[in-house]
Amino acid sequence: MKLTKSAAIFAASAVALLGATTMANAGGLNDVEKRLAPLAAKEGSVRIIHPLFSDRTARRVTKAFKKRYNLPDSFEFNSLRKGTGSTVAQTRQEIKAGKFTIDVIAVSAPGFFKAAEDIGAFHKLDSGYWKDSVEMVNGAGQYSSYPYVVTAFAYTFAPVWNTGCPGMSNVNITSYKDVLDPAMKGKTISSDITKSFTYTNTVIALGEAGAVDFNKFWPALKKTEPIVEFRTEPKMQMVISCQRPLDPWNVSGRVYQNVLKDPSLKSKIKIGSYKEGQVLLGNQVAVLKGAPNPNAGKLLVEFLLSKEGADLIVEGEAVYSFIKGYTPPEAARPYLADLSKLKLIGMKDWVGAQKKFKSTRNLWIKNFK
Repeated sequence: MKLTKSAAIFAASAVALLGATTMANAGGLNDVEKRLAPLAAKEGSVRIIHPLFSDRTARRVTKAFKKRYNLPDSFEFNSLRKGTGSTVAQTRQEIKAGKFTIDVIAVSAPGFFKAAEDIGAFHKLDSGYWKDSVEMVNGAGQYSSYPYVVTAFAYTFAPVWNTGCPGMSNVNITSYKDVLDPAMKGKTISSDITKSFTYTNTVIALGEAGAVDFNKFWPALKKTEPIVEFRTEPKMQMVISCQRPLDPWNVSGRVYQNVLKDPSLKSKIKIGSYKEGQVLLGNQVAVLKGAPNPNAGKLLVEFLLSKEGADLIVEGEAVYSFIKGYTPPEAARPYLADLSKLKLIGMKDWVGAQKKFKSTRNLWIKNFK
């Protein structure tokens, strides 16, 4: 699926992402898992590079992955977490050099995945679970290219702010105009889009839809004297500490994870939405053809597409699963938006959008660097 559907279809399909009652892939191992598990055990390890999983989630996934497939205690699960740009850069470098340390890449970067697939950089997948997600992936206008690239999860950037900070008690962000309020001077963050595929794609999609004119928005945001940062967790800490109590673009998972650490934050940290629209960002997953542990890599992809894998990632990161009829774990539900009530904006061409990266980033650089 390379092109998005209309905004109406996009929003309608998103309702189904939160699911209802039926579950397609609940139960025991499928034939693919049964075939790959002993091969993965022989390989002895797997390494995934991504920008998504927290250390807590990685530990829980490691434990569940080894238990589900009866892997030995000596089996090593290596989670390498980087930003979206760095994730792609390292993977691209390994492909170019033909020297691989990575088995699986998971990141929202359709242009990269298309280019890499075109040069034969990925293993062909044989998934028993992909059929449970493909309808929702296509309906939500997300990029995938099975049998080489699947899309397992999605998130969206939303405004996050701390009502416990000075001057923030009555703040309610419902529009990009609210971010530019003169009262927000010295309270904002500008996300560094030069280091992130997902920030850049968000800007392109919002601009193409006419939702936000960044020729005007960036100069106006500059007047609020924002701090520049790109990782969501450091930005979240700025919000919590009141150093910068408003982040226009963060993710609900970071709020959730910090509330788990400090429950007192639950009443202070707010997650809003933009009436102009928000962009759903699917995370693509693939196994590198030069992977040191290709069978373990394929097994990990299958695990991420399973209900058990989805439960762990959704509960840990408050992201959206594409499994049809999926019901999120109860703990994560308060942090997952009702997508039926959001104006969801798609991308005209996820792959072609990469051609606009340079000009899009240059406009941001003009204002903030």
